[in-house]
Amino acid sequence: MKISTRILFTVIAGGLTYLLTNATGQPEIWQLTMSMFVGGIVLVVQVLIDYDNRMLQFAGEQSAHARRTEDIVDRRFAAISAATALYASVEATALKADNVTRLVESAARISPHDELSRRFADHQINRLSTLFEGLQNGVTVDDGEDPSWLLGLTECSSRSIDATSMTSFTRPAAYVDDEFWSSRLGQQYLHAQRRAITERDVRIRRVFLLSDEDAMNEERLRELREPHRRIGIETRVLRHSDLDPLLQMNLVDFILFDDAASYELHASSRLDSRLDREANVSVTLVVEPRRLQERRQRFASMWNAAREE
Repeated sequence: MKISTRILFTVIAGGLTYLLTNATGQPEIWQLTMSMFVGGIVLVVQVLIDYDNRMLQFAGEQSAHARRTEDIVDRRFAAISAATALYASVEATALKADNVTRLVESAARISPHDELSRRFADHQINRLSTLFEGLQNGVTVDDGEDPSWLLGLTECSSRSIDATSMTSFTRPAAYVDDEFWSSRLGQQYLHAQRRAITERDVRIRRVFLLSDEDAMNEERLRELREPHRRIGIETRVLRHSDLDPLLQMNLVDFILFDDAASYELHASSRLDSRLDREANVSVTLVVEPRRLQERRQRFASMWNAAREE
C-alpha cells in the first residue's frame, strides 16, 4: 500500500472520529485525543496488514525458490550419479578410462561458436557410438572402405591376421586387384603388418584367390607376393578350380584379426557388364561368434586348399 493511501485513510478515520465526538458534545481535548487515537490505530492496522502481505509473498517466493533449488540439485545429483555409474561401467571394462576421459574433455573444449567444428565433432561421435553399438550387437556396417578400421585393427592385433584377397591380372573386376598394394592405403596396410610381425610377433597369412588363367602368370604372381614375403607374411595362391564349389557362389574378401573380429568387404552389383571394376560400397565388422566361427572354418578350408606356388 502506498504511503499517500495510508495517510488518506488515517486522516479520514481521524476526521470521522472528530465529527462523531463533536456531535456528541465531548470536550475539545477528548475530540482531539480520540481522533488521534483512532487515526493511529487505523495506521497501525494498515502497516500490519501490509507487513502480513509482504511476509506471505516472501514465504511464497522462498518456497518457490526452495523448490527450484531442490529440482536443480536433484538434476545435478542425478547427472552426477549417471556420470559416475557410466564412468564406473567404463572402468569395469577393458577400455582405458583415461582415453574415455580424454574424449569427453576434448569434446567439452570445442567452441560452441565454431559451427563447422561442432557439427563435424557431433558427426564423428555419432559414428563412434554407432561402431560401439554394432560391436555390442555383433555386427556393424560402414559405407565404403574405412581405412581407420583396417589400419586400427591391424595395429591392435596381438596374435594373428588371416586374410583373403581376390585378385585379377587380366581384368580389374575383383574386390582387391594387384594395384591396391601400390596405393597409399595398401602401403600403409603393409607397413602396419610389418610392425605387427616385428614388434608383436603376429602371424599373418594371406590367401590370394585367382582365376586359373591368372595363376599361370608366374611373373605377375611373383611380383604380387614379393612385398608380402619380404615383410614376413605367409602367402598362398588358391586357384578357382581348387576352390570348394560351395564357396564359389558366395565369395567375399574378409580379414580375421586375432580370430575375434572379421573385417569384410562388400562390392556393388553391376547392371552393365561393360563395367569391369566392382566398387567396394560397404565394410562390415563382425564380432558375432557364430559368424566368426564360419569365417575361421572358411579360411582354414581355403588355406589348406591353396598352393604355396
